[in-house]
Amino acid sequence: MTTDLLFQIFHQHLHDPDCQIESAKELIQKVVGTYLLFLSRAGNIPNGHLQDVIEDLEAEVLEMYRKKTYGSYNLKDYRDNYKKKLDESP
Repeated sequence: MTTDLLFQIFHQHLHDPDCQIESAKELIQKVVGTYLLFLSRAGNIPNGHLQDVIEDLEAEVLEMYRKKTYGSYNLKDYRDNYKKKLDESP
């Protein structure tokens, strides 16, 4: 099964133990920036449409964020709960 590159980047940043980002907005910007770096290296961003691409990506990552962190008060709460879950698993 192939996983979407955007989702892989999102998941990596979301669960990075060294990440100091505590707001959803900063996380989304970091994920979009990393993904745009991959896209630009491949030459896949059409000239004059960069802002549209950024807005679409931000909306998509926001949706992923909301679905992944549903039930958590904020990003810190999600990470704390995720870490507890990992610590409790055998």
